[in-house]
Amino acid sequence: MNLVENLKQRMKEKDYSLTHIAKSLNSSSATIHLWLNNKYTGNVEKINQAVKKFLEREQLRERRIKFGFTKTSVAVDVFDIAKTCSIENVIGVCCGPAGIGKTFAVKQYALENSEVILIEADFGYTPKVLFSEIHKSLGFDGCGTIHSMLLDIVEKLKSSGRLIIVDEAENLPYKALELLRRIYDKANVGILLVGMPKLFNNLKGEKGQYAQLYSRVGITSLLEPLNEDDMKSIISSVTPLVDVIYPKISVYCGGNTRVLTKLLVRAHRIAEVNNVEIDEDVIQASMRQLIF
Repeated sequence: MNLVENLKQRMKEKDYSLTHIAKSLNSSSATIHLWLNNKYTGNVEKINQAVKKFLEREQLRERRIKFGFTKTSVAVDVFDIAKTCSIENVIGVCCGPAGIGKTFAVKQYALENSEVILIEADFGYTPKVLFSEIHKSLGFDGCGTIHSMLLDIVEKLKSSGRLIIVDEAENLPYKALELLRRIYDKANVGILLVGMPKLFNNLKGEKGQYAQLYSRVGITSLLEPLNEDDMKSIISSVTPLVDVIYPKISVYCGGNTRVLTKLLVRAHRIAEVNNVEIDEDVIQASMRQLIF
């Protein structure tokens, strides 16, 4: 097959849009459309080279380790508390250190439960931005005053049995947390706040002055790092060499999902490039490529 046919096949296999391809090639959709139909009259060789490099990158990406969802003890805790919040219509709080799989767990829970409204809070999230995100998630336009959006949200959620999950909720200012409380009070729906341990302090205030807020919390969970079974399950999801890898890698990852998966990716790549098995030397080489 020639380049045009190769790219068309890739687009079909991966369901890539013309816009996606154009962005990946740092070109315009019109240019790529013409090139795909052998009608481009500009610098054809430049496009050819860009397409070749794109297809090479795609081939390399196919060989990367792909991590599916593993129901670790962290995920079990997150699922349990989310279910409790949903069934009992309470505010729940899940906190744990960075990298143990909180976000992975809430995303999977949202995938498996269509009633969930998942908000991923970023730094700089103002109360209005938060309400706009919730507003849009419910089919509205995300516009208007906070008060008008609150009325829409409450009306849509009342007696719905739905659940709002806010990930990285430690990024929310106090006013945003207070407004979530108003949704909870008025709509009687479950809310789950997930984040770093500082979220507990944000809910209480430095002097415990936010009693009106934290007194509404009906269930909390302080998430622990991965245990041995968790780590072995993640390793076994990508390689049968669990007994070989686990003793060498577990001491470095400290029960942290993110560190574990990064080490596995690097180790797999180094072993593949050098045509060797994953051993102590490979793990050490992997560590030198990461920040601890």
